[in-house]
Amino acid sequence: MVKIQKLPSGQLIITVPKLLAEYEGLKKGMELEFKKHKEGFILHIKKKRGVVHENRRFG
Repeated sequence: MVKIQKLPSGQLIITVPKLLAEYEGLKKGMELEFKKHKEGFILHIKKKRGVVHENRRFG
C-alpha cells in the first residue's frame, strides 16, 4: 500500500512499500514524476544510475 503523509511544513511525502522500491531499484532522494492516466497515474523514474528509464503504470 502506498501512503501519502503531510509534513508540518505542508509538504506531501509518498511512502512506497519496501518490496516495490527494491524491485524497481528506487533509492532515497531519487526523482520521480507522476502523470495522470485515465485509470490512475504513471510513475516515471527520472534518474536511476544516470539513465532515464521507461514509465511504470499504476492504477
